[in-house]
Amino acid sequence: MKISRQKAVWLVLLLTLGAAPAAVGRDEILTSVFSMDYNGYARAKLADGSFKPETYAFGEGQYSNGRMRDPSIEGFTFMELARLLAPYLARQKYLPTHSPDETDLLIVVHWGTTIPFDDGSYRNALDGLSTAMSAVQNLGPPPGSPMGGGPMGGGSMTGGPMAGLRSQLDGELTSALMMVEMENRQRDMANARNAALLGYLPDMNRLGDLRWFGGFRSRYDDLVADVEEDRYFVILAAYDFHIAWKEKKRKLLWITRVSITTRRNRFDEQVGAMIQSASRYFGRDSDGLQRLNVPAGKVEIGQPKVIEVLPSDGK
Repeated sequence: MKISRQKAVWLVLLLTLGAAPAAVGRDEILTSVFSMDYNGYARAKLADGSFKPETYAFGEGQYSNGRMRDPSIEGFTFMELARLLAPYLARQKYLPTHSPDETDLLIVVHWGTTIPFDDGSYRNALDGLSTAMSAVQNLGPPPGSPMGGGPMGGGSMTGGPMAGLRSQLDGELTSALMMVEMENRQRDMANARNAALLGYLPDMNRLGDLRWFGGFRSRYDDLVADVEEDRYFVILAAYDFHIAWKEKKRKLLWITRVSITTRRNRFDEQVGAMIQSASRYFGRDSDGLQRLNVPAGKVEIGQPKVIEVLPSDGK
């Protein structure tokens, strides 16, 4: 997102005013939310204890394609997403404004589908290792071992009819082990990338050292299973607007990440429920990853009404 794209920011801002909450169904979806504040950000409060309102403008972030075609998210636009977000932001006293001088936050919205590790290649590597190990085991003990020297043992320590075959199979086993090791590194890298994107990384790092104790293993395995599946996500990153506008720098104040599995879900139907479950954490720390069972929802977006379009220079 570039701050210079002000026409898009303000146009989307004015289109969000009439958004309505999603209808809620009876089914529940496991939704993951992670939220954190940065750089000393804290909500100011009024005399009655409620949050002091803050104003914002939207910024269009990155859309991330998944590994498969998915019309339910490919056809979902940034403007539609912004219209859904606006009423939930308003409930947390984040209010839209059309004046750059009066804007507190630039809320950049990213959305898309994760690309997990290709476990097909990993399974192939494991199959190759299993085949190589079986071949070596079927060949029998090596020459010179207590059980060597038999018909399948090569006949002697220095040679024999099976010596060449043993050398070949040992080489294939070594190659298979190296392939599995490489796949494990690729898997760890993909998992770390998606864990950071979805907000899983702090909990996975913490539980990684505890997974051999008690029930921590089950919790850790659940998190790994999440990051290794395709997931829809929406990320709101709030920056200091004046620093971004005047100094062309980014000062992150808070970020909220929400995701659900793509399995048996459609983004265009469940994004409203995702936003609703995450909205309570807008602008505040979630105290780690929260995995919530929330009602599924179906979103219906009305026709937008453009009230005003400001020029691209923001004047």
